[in-house]
Amino acid sequence: MKAVSLEYGKLSRIFFIIILIFALIYIFPVFWVLITSIRPDSDIHKFPPTIIPKALTLHNYIYVFTGMEGFSRYFLNSVVVTTFTVVIVLVAAAMGGYAFGMRKFKGNNLLFMLILSILTIPYIMYLIPIYIMEYKMRLTDTYLGLILPYVALNLPWGLLIMRGAFSTIPLDIRDAAVVDGCNEYRMVYQILLPIVKPAFVTTTIITFVFAWQEFMFASTINKQNYWQTLPVGIVWIRDELQTLAMGKVSAAIILSIVPVLVLFFAFRKFFIEGLSEGMLKG
Repeated sequence: MKAVSLEYGKLSRIFFIIILIFALIYIFPVFWVLITSIRPDSDIHKFPPTIIPKALTLHNYIYVFTGMEGFSRYFLNSVVVTTFTVVIVLVAAAMGGYAFGMRKFKGNNLLFMLILSILTIPYIMYLIPIYIMEYKMRLTDTYLGLILPYVALNLPWGLLIMRGAFSTIPLDIRDAAVVDGCNEYRMVYQILLPIVKPAFVTTTIITFVFAWQEFMFASTINKQNYWQTLPVGIVWIRDELQTLAMGKVSAAIILSIVPVLVLFFAFRKFFIEGLSEGMLKG
C-alpha cells in the first residue's frame, strides 16, 4: 500500500511538471508582450534581446491614450458591441434555458438538438451568407451588423449551459412558487436565476470573450475605420505605425486584454462551477 502511495505521488509530481511546462509555454507570449510594452524603444531593438529590461517606461501607454489616433474609438466600438451581445444572449439564454430545462413540450429535445447543431459547423462557414444578407439589408458598417451574428453564434452555448443548470433545480421549487402566486417571469428572474448564478456568470464570460476578441466577422462586415472594433483596430494601428513600433502596439494589445482578465478574475470562483453544472449536467 505504501509503495502504491509513493508511486502515485511520483506520478502526480511528473504530471504537475508537465502541466507547468505547457502553462509556461502558453503564458510566455503574453509575458513577452507585457515586457515589450514597458521597454524603451532602444531596449526593444537591441540584439541579442534580453528577457529582463534594463529600463522601464510608461511612454508607450501614454502614447496609446494621448497620441494613438483611433484607439479610443475602437475601444468604444468593442464596448458597445460586446455589451449588447452579452445582454441579449443572457436574456435569451435564461428564458430558453428555463424552457428547455424545466418545461416539457412537444419536440423539446429535437428543437434543442437542432439549435446545438449550429455548434458542429465551423463559424467561418456562416461568414459569406451573413455578409450577403447584411449587405442587402444595409447593416454593414453598423453596430447591429456585428451584434446580430455574435448573438446567433453565442446563443447555442448559452442555451447549453443554462439548460443544464435549470435541469438540476428540483421542480418542487417551481411548484411552490406557483402555489404562492408568483408569475412565471418573476419566478425565473427572482427565484431560479440566483440558484443558477454560476452558469449565468459562465455564459457571461464565454460570450464576452468571444465578442471582445472576434476578428473575422468584424474585419469583413465593417470596412470603415470608424466602425472597427479593437482587434481589427489594433491591426490597422500596427500597419500605420509600421512593425518597428512594437512597444506602442504591445501596449495597445495589453490594454485590450485587461477587460477580459478583470472579468475572469472577478468571477473566477463561479466559472468552473458553472461549466460543470451547465455543460456536464446538461
